Amino acid sequence: MKTFIAILASVIVSFGASTANAATPGTDIMYKAAYSIMGEKSYYDASGNLLATSRFVTDASLPLPAIKKLMKKCPDHQIRYIREFQAEGINTYIITLENKTGFKVVRYAENTLTILQKLDKN
Repeated sequence: MKTFIAILASVIVSFGASTANAATPGTDIMYKAAYSIMGEKSYYDASGNLLATSRFVTDASLPLPAIKKLMKKCPDHQIRYIREFQAEGINTYIITLENKTGFKVVRYAENTLTILQKLDKN
């Protein structure tokens, strides 16, 4: 019960700070909740409407077309992290891959695989 009250208090304080920042011209209209339940984060607009959620998932949660595209485009890479974003009914996956020489960060959304970043281990 104490944990629940602490989480609720931090959320209320977070929304209070976000509302104060909303009055400043030129600030971003998207706010992130200051809590995380089981690794899930929620993103809200200034009115408190839910925009998106995100969470870490395992490779077993990836859709089969995503796995096929990863095997074809990045066959020598191992999956390290997968973050699933859900907004307006669309699931987007940000996947971090690793091999002996470096890392790749890719995005899979709507049956399209896009390489966002490549990093060398040098």
